[in-house]
Amino acid sequence: MPPSSAKKRQRPQAPPATEVPGVPLQALLEGLPDAFFTLDASWRFSYVSPRMAELLEGSVGVGDDLRRACPALLDLRRHLRFEQPATEQVSARFEHDWPSRDLSFDVRARTVTGGLLVHCRDITGERRVREELRRASEVFRAIHEGTTDAIYTKDLEGRYQLINVAGARAVGYEVEDIVGHTDAELFDPDVARVNAANDREVLAFGRTVTYEDAQPGVEGPRTWLSTKGVLRDADGKVVGLFGISRDITQRKWAEEEARRHSEFQEQLMGIVSHDIRSPLGAIMNWSRVMAEAGTAEDARRTAQRIATGAVRIERLTRLLLDFTRTRLMGGVAIEPRPVDLKDLVMRVAHEFRVAYPERAIEVEARGNTQGMWDPDRLSQVASNLLENALKFGPPEQPVRLTARGGRGNKVALEVQNGGRPIPANLLPHLFEPFRSGPQASRTLKMSYGLGLYIVREIVQAHGGTIEARSSEDEGTTFEVTLPRRSLPARPPNQSIPRVPRSEPR
Repeated sequence: MPPSSAKKRQRPQAPPATEVPGVPLQALLEGLPDAFFTLDASWRFSYVSPRMAELLEGSVGVGDDLRRACPALLDLRRHLRFEQPATEQVSARFEHDWPSRDLSFDVRARTVTGGLLVHCRDITGERRVREELRRASEVFRAIHEGTTDAIYTKDLEGRYQLINVAGARAVGYEVEDIVGHTDAELFDPDVARVNAANDREVLAFGRTVTYEDAQPGVEGPRTWLSTKGVLRDADGKVVGLFGISRDITQRKWAEEEARRHSEFQEQLMGIVSHDIRSPLGAIMNWSRVMAEAGTAEDARRTAQRIATGAVRIERLTRLLLDFTRTRLMGGVAIEPRPVDLKDLVMRVAHEFRVAYPERAIEVEARGNTQGMWDPDRLSQVASNLLENALKFGPPEQPVRLTARGGRGNKVALEVQNGGRPIPANLLPHLFEPFRSGPQASRTLKMSYGLGLYIVREIVQAHGGTIEARSSEDEGTTFEVTLPRRSLPARPPNQSIPRVPRSEPR
């Protein structure tokens, strides 16, 4: 059949725009919860929905001119041009708070055939939720930026998504330098390796973990108490992790000081109960022997033994007193005045030659050895070092004291003895209290390390330094270097120094 004679197929016709099959359009409009109205080209109301009529409280009706009846309605004048026909308006969308009611609307105005449709959707609940979220966000931001703890988040690849100022500065960065980077890009390999291992544990098991971690910081080694956990989206899927790290360096320092104080008390009780009791018992026993009949020679030897025991008690008591004062006051007080180090050393050497007539003590002085120091305290330094050298040096070899004035503002004191060298692993710990003597295996005398500890404290109070070196060829030498002029010093009355703040891990 030719196309021209074919019967045209009829398409189904859509229902008129004013109705829905089986349901009148008026019923649909009146059942909608939103408020809306339509205007004709001349700004007259052509339809007002029941919800809008309720809001307007019947003040307008169909046919009323919007511009005269309610020109302030929804603040439309600010968004639409009333001087032009409604059909020539540009679509607008804005939020508006309904006057005299605790309501908010999302207002949309757009042209339609023959006029303008203004649709108002109630967003009061949404606005309240947004406001609550804004307040929560402000609270979080205040906590995030106000805390001294490090707070950060990472994605599943380990890139930092967020970090606060305190956390960034603790590791020597600004916030913008960290966000978007991984630990491997920011930190040393050892630090990055530890952080990555902790992150993997959190993500693998999906749980929050808390641990202590010692890592380097901008102001030195820091100890952190860190908590890490997973971040989940609305569906419960893991999308990253969060971390909160608190610097507990000062707390750990205080705990360590408390532990040391406790150990000191135990050691002090041991010294008092054993090492002082031993010579004190000897004094009492020899006193009873002296009280009995005997020759003059016996009495002389007994008196010498009593004196030796008393000297041991006096020396140990003095060391303990100095040590206690140093620990409780945080240092040594000095009162400098003019001193010639050469004369001081010769005087100390003379005293020890009288006490140890069988030992050889040599003194040498070179250059200008005058300065401003505390003579009593420096005599204590020289005495402790000389006694230490006599104790641990071979009896057949001399002990040498050298006072040396160098060019400029430095003066040195050296005390040298022969014998086997101090093991290299002990050298860094010689000046720590309650360390065994460096050559204790060669002597029956007990050493607590208090003498060298006090020597170091006195030298440091003068602004000087002390170091030890030991070798098979030269023996052991302690060298004290002092500024030619030391300032008066009174140590602060504290035993735990302040520790500077700072790194998130």
